[in-house]
Amino acid sequence: MNPSEALAKLRATPEGALESVLAQIDLQRTVDAIAGNLLTGLLRRRERREFVQLLCVDRSAELSPAMRARIVHALRGLPLDPTVSHGVRSMLLSLTGEPFRDMKYLLNASGDRHDLEHVVYERLLPADREAVLAHIAAEAADSPVHDLRILCDIDDTVRAMLHETRYPRGIVYPGVVELLIELDEGHSGEPSRPGDLTFVTARPEGPRGLIEQYTRGGLADLGLPPHAVLGGSFLNLFTKQSIKQRKLQNFDRERELFPECRFMFLGDSGQADPQVGAEMLRRGAGLGVAVLIHEVVPVEGAARVELEAAGIRFHSSYDEAARIAHELGLLDDEGRDRVVAAVADGVQPTA
Repeated sequence: MNPSEALAKLRATPEGALESVLAQIDLQRTVDAIAGNLLTGLLRRRERREFVQLLCVDRSAELSPAMRARIVHALRGLPLDPTVSHGVRSMLLSLTGEPFRDMKYLLNASGDRHDLEHVVYERLLPADREAVLAHIAAEAADSPVHDLRILCDIDDTVRAMLHETRYPRGIVYPGVVELLIELDEGHSGEPSRPGDLTFVTARPEGPRGLIEQYTRGGLADLGLPPHAVLGGSFLNLFTKQSIKQRKLQNFDRERELFPECRFMFLGDSGQADPQVGAEMLRRGAGLGVAVLIHEVVPVEGAARVELEAAGIRFHSSYDEAARIAHELGLLDDEGRDRVVAAVADGVQPTA
């Protein structure tokens, strides 16, 4: 079906039947066809405008939060221009209350780099972005704080990579996956809702998100809950200070997108994560519930005392981390015991 035929079919769909029609078509393929290529893209501007106007504005009220999220995700195939930006803004502003939060979480668990952060910060022009962030803030002001957002580093936190000497490089730490699952399922406001887990890294995104996709791919086979990945830039690779600044920028964006939620951070002592975690707690307006730091490099003396006073909790293994989380009320007895058992059954450290 060519773009003109697809538009005609959607326009002719009776009121109340649009969602079922959209569910039967390959929406991404339709968007890609309307986007065109270097030769046809200019010719299809009118079709793009009509497509976005029809789905995001004129008939969005007929669509479920899940279908609205699917449409916004599909629109990544269109060149960013005022029409697309306004359409995405209209879709995001079209819901309030629990339906809006459902759409927001579904977008954040898209399974690729086009998650909620990408939509808001890369697929909206400045005025539209400000309107969406204001809507998110207003919705959060009327919402009880319930969900626990879990922010997690990757290198030396999930996998032994840079500074770890007890485990082979690349190994997934025993118990870390089980801990993330227990935290995600046990203390989110709705355990079945996707999108509570976000990996925060300073790894660069690279062209077309290739490095972020590589990072995400490295996590895909671990059995983790649905999650997002917030990356960095090549400039962030050189100093601990730049790594810290990028992770804090990611955190600030996370707080703008999910201001209604509590949060915790899991990192390691190899680079700047203890300082990042302390600053997160400071900036978090009392919504930070824990910062757990995997101690791959010793933190001693006055520096450790200062960090612990700021709320940082250090651990050397994920059974210890599970016990800390249990003490803080973030895991029940059964969840703690499952993590402890996973550590006991996993690869043991060499020293």
